[in-house]
Amino acid sequence: MENKFIFDPRIIRSPWGDFPSEREIEKTLEAYPDDYLKKISRSGYNAIWLLLVLRESVPSKLFPDNKIKKNHISCLNRLVKKVGRYGIKVYLYFDEPRSLRQEDPFWKTHPELKGQTMTFSGLSKEFDATYISLCTSAPAVKEYLEESSYNLFKAVPGLGGAFLITASEVPTHCYSHFPLPQTKFTDSEMAKWAGRKFICPRCAQRKPEEVAAEIITLVNRGIKSASPQANTIAWSWSWYILEPDPQKKLINLLPRDVILMSDLDRGGYIYLNRKRYPVDEYSHSYIGPSPRFKKQAALARKRGMKMMATIQISTSNEFFCIPYMPVPYLLAEKLKRMAALKINGYMGCWVTGGDASPMSRLAGIMSRSPQPAPGDAVKELARTEFGEKSARAGCKAWRKLSDAWQEYPFSTPFCYWGPLYYAAAYPLSLNLTRERRITSWCPLPRDEKGHLKLHDNNPAEWIKPFTSAVIISAFQKLLKGWEEGINILKQAIEKDRKNTALENELVVARHIMLSVQSLINIIRFYDLHRRWEKNKDCPDKALSAQLKKILEAEIVSAREEKELVKAEPRLGFYAEARVHLFTSADIEYKISLARKTISQLK
Repeated sequence: MENKFIFDPRIIRSPWGDFPSEREIEKTLEAYPDDYLKKISRSGYNAIWLLLVLRESVPSKLFPDNKIKKNHISCLNRLVKKVGRYGIKVYLYFDEPRSLRQEDPFWKTHPELKGQTMTFSGLSKEFDATYISLCTSAPAVKEYLEESSYNLFKAVPGLGGAFLITASEVPTHCYSHFPLPQTKFTDSEMAKWAGRKFICPRCAQRKPEEVAAEIITLVNRGIKSASPQANTIAWSWSWYILEPDPQKKLINLLPRDVILMSDLDRGGYIYLNRKRYPVDEYSHSYIGPSPRFKKQAALARKRGMKMMATIQISTSNEFFCIPYMPVPYLLAEKLKRMAALKINGYMGCWVTGGDASPMSRLAGIMSRSPQPAPGDAVKELARTEFGEKSARAGCKAWRKLSDAWQEYPFSTPFCYWGPLYYAAAYPLSLNLTRERRITSWCPLPRDEKGHLKLHDNNPAEWIKPFTSAVIISAFQKLLKGWEEGINILKQAIEKDRKNTALENELVVARHIMLSVQSLINIIRFYDLHRRWEKNKDCPDKALSAQLKKILEAEIVSAREEKELVKAEPRLGFYAEARVHLFTSADIEYKISLARKTISQLK
């Protein structure tokens, strides 16, 4: 009997996709092998998503086909046919209209379409530049949005739809990087954006929410004219740039046949030491839904619009570079609450977290109609994963791990610039130079020998808004429960020695434990190092002894980590950067450097 589902669509993406490069479309067939499609289809997913830039894929009056990647349409048609055999649809991610660099030849022939300018610096060599928006208040740009959307969906019949971001890191329309509604900023970059002069004379006469809603309306009109059954999804990600939460005006301007999609956790809060801290996005530890999400869902329902949620199923910003986070009780409760709010569908991952895993299989179970209770769903998953003999022990371990993870001290700086996800290979040394912080979405910097580059990765930059003491305390509480879960898995393996699923679960859980332990050591090392630097000509023996103790602990941890990486090659793989952030060689380098550093301490 075929399963019925309470959520539709249920979207995921391949961890081998080539986002955000132009090769995303060109390499899409190899990024979605049959084995992966079988797995996600059996888990209940019925859609995948890819990035597409309109002017690079279909011709229009504004962008004729001289720069079009002519194979994009062919690749998409073949992919639609391939995934269709598994009951899966293809959705496209639009961030339109893409701005152009100020030196682009386009501006020589169309200077009348220039809108707001935006300069980026200090992000990456590839992205840093000055961009000019295609002003969407100009009739020719409006025509381009509708025409290109129509041409694409006409050329690729069978597409499931598209989801649109209209406030993002990528410069698009004139208001996309001009946070007019805000007066206070925690992000210095955002404050810089707000301080810039708004120069587009056309959009200056309009409200930001009007501009964004019009883009969505035009794209939706083009899509529906070509393919009435396709879905247009408006993602409210970062709409606070355009209008204060919950963006009532913008939502009320949207066509009723557009689906509103919102981050389930964004706008939520955690409490540490009786203080309230915001949760931004992509969290496992915060179950949600956030007050922002509930308000937006209520506005959509009032207008008769469908509502979707963005969630992270296998991994999240809290810890990526692993195949999945083994916290099924948190995910099951999240999906239960989504069903209670009558949410129509979900996108189950951003760029990371799309691998088939026990967590993705659990999402399929919790998506069925009627929806099982969270505890029953986890028990069913445990029987499937570990067999009847070890299912109970697996559930007990998962409960400990899930409860422990709720101690996670979520903050955006920590998730985006902290070293937790590569802490197990993080090299420590007394010889450090000041360089800019390491961003989480790029490969790690390396020196001329190919080693992970050493520099003063000052924790003060990435533990905000916490102190060292607060974040260490939170992770120590997390570790206490986490280690209990690991011990239950070890005991289960003693009784069921040929159970490879239990062994794999233990490998992932131990890697996370070692990473958290190393993260604590990194923070302590830097705090001690600052004191050591001030007195290195006349070193304090007690201080040196503390540094040695940390380094010795990291050597022991690194040796264990090498075995884990050997057992699970996916550890360290980061889908967004499309690289393994660290390898066994990096761990060996960490060990040798720690030994050398110990010998330098007097």
